[in-house]
Amino acid sequence: MKIDALDERIIGLLTADARTSNREVARLLDVSEGTVRNRLKRLERTGAARIAAIVHPSAVGLVLSAFVRLSTSPATARAVAEAAAGLEHVSFVALTTGRFNVVTLVVASGRDELADIVHNRMRKWDGVQAIETLEMIRATKHRLDVVRIQPPDRSGAE
Repeated sequence: MKIDALDERIIGLLTADARTSNREVARLLDVSEGTVRNRLKRLERTGAARIAAIVHPSAVGLVLSAFVRLSTSPATARAVAEAAAGLEHVSFVALTTGRFNVVTLVVASGRDELADIVHNRMRKWDGVQAIETLEMIRATKHRLDVVRIQPPDRSGAE
């Protein structure tokens, strides 16, 4: 889906303050409120944008973030990625190229919980050959307005 200049301006305003009402966005851009509402619906329906609240992990007791990279057999990579996606403390999962073909981001309450997730869950999955854990010390840059979002499910299941 292509995003045009008006879509970009709507997204820009909501990126600055997601609480801005459709009416206010319309006023600022000199378009109708219906136009803004329809554009936002289309952006969400097509998967081009998603409006969501972002909770800082430490606000809910999750003070440690770590990239956990898993090397799996090619035949089990998708199953391992799906298993990782099912874990509550895993906030990101991707299939990748290279030595580690599944990369996850785990948020945990501390090192003991991270160790439990890695050693008592992930290490036991079929096909896992190696695991590398990289504890995040500090994020120098993390743009929350530019993330890869999952395309909408076209099967009708929610």
